[in-house]
Amino acid sequence: MSPTIQRGCLVFLGLVAFLVACSVLTFGVLPGLNSAPTLPVIVVPGEPYEVEWHFPLVGPWTNTWSATLLVSAIVGIIGGLAMRFSKNWTQEIPGRFQGVIELLGEFIYNQTKNFAGNKPLARNWLYPLAASIFIFLIVANLSKLIPGFETIGVMHCAGHNEPEIGINLTSGHPVTGSIFGYQLYVDAPLKSAYPADEEDYHHCKDYKAGKIAKPDTAAKRSAAAELRADEVAIQNRFEAGEITAAERDAELEVVRLERTESVWPHAAIGLTANALEQGVIPYLQVVTPLFRGATTDLNLPLGLALISFIAIQVFGVAAQGPGYFLKFVNLSALGNLGKKPLGAIDFIVGLLEIISELGKIISLTFRLFGNIFAGGILLAVMSFLVGLILPVIFFGLEIIVGSIQAYVFAVLTIVFSAQAMEGHHGDDEHHDDAH
Repeated sequence: MSPTIQRGCLVFLGLVAFLVACSVLTFGVLPGLNSAPTLPVIVVPGEPYEVEWHFPLVGPWTNTWSATLLVSAIVGIIGGLAMRFSKNWTQEIPGRFQGVIELLGEFIYNQTKNFAGNKPLARNWLYPLAASIFIFLIVANLSKLIPGFETIGVMHCAGHNEPEIGINLTSGHPVTGSIFGYQLYVDAPLKSAYPADEEDYHHCKDYKAGKIAKPDTAAKRSAAAELRADEVAIQNRFEAGEITAAERDAELEVVRLERTESVWPHAAIGLTANALEQGVIPYLQVVTPLFRGATTDLNLPLGLALISFIAIQVFGVAAQGPGYFLKFVNLSALGNLGKKPLGAIDFIVGLLEIISELGKIISLTFRLFGNIFAGGILLAVMSFLVGLILPVIFFGLEIIVGSIQAYVFAVLTIVFSAQAMEGHHGDDEHHDDAH
């Protein structure tokens, strides 16, 4: 066997051992810690923190809104630090931080010069806009990779649904305490959430408001001991052939709910004896992350696309004057129909240009949103399939994708603006009329 094949075998065995270790940790260790990966829940709109936090004309305060404000603050801090370390850009020998900022700025400046030239309109106005978009999106796209950014959040009671304001909390998990605070209690991998209704929601709210007292340790242990005896009796009847498996499961569900409600009034689900003894709270809750990737909410990509679209029109008018709009409503073609009847086609093509121009909003919006949102889903799915170690590989992939999408959005803004600042076919017709 050649040395190359031997090394290949070692690498292959290492990969197999790595995947086995990830699987053991995910499906063996984490369920024992009651932190097994549950079925992921994909939510497209930003998630509100509280039902009551709903503001007129604004809507609910969401985690993507908070993330947008945080990203804006980070960009502002970066700008302030750059000004300080560069001594208001008078320091000729840059330090490391100033060097990085200048590298990014020079990179976007070169893109602006390549596509839009070095005219004052491009240098003094288009470049700052594109650079601002680029830096903002770099921070926004990569911030969701910060540990805890989309995993640490606020516990909500499940069972409430208000689709008109984007609230859909119709399923959840029981909760348990830990050294890190409260977390969802998931004792089996790939376990789906329990359905919850409005009654469960109000009982959970009563518990969180202190209207339902926590049982003491002695009461929980007593109820758990009684439940174990009931479970053994039901299992013995099943093994003796007195009841079927379906009947056994139904009786277990009933007795578990009864014993749970004996210490937790109006419990949403019945707990096992071990869960009851451990102090699991049987009121279904969900977690809303404190922050979620700002660009995974369609509103932010759409807002940036509208800013870019308006800027494109402004640059077009600034460079060509009101004649810029002749490419959309070709008045020259209409006025020249007597000499060129086919000019009607030019007029129709100009109207189609309006659709093409509006399509830039859709293109910019969904290219950014689709890639970043899909990346978030990929990380959620991989974390759900293999909870430890392996998702780190996809974090590296997301760094690449997030950076590329920031670059693409900024460069497309430059390219579309450069096209708007250039002349159009209507100019040639004016020259023809002059002759």
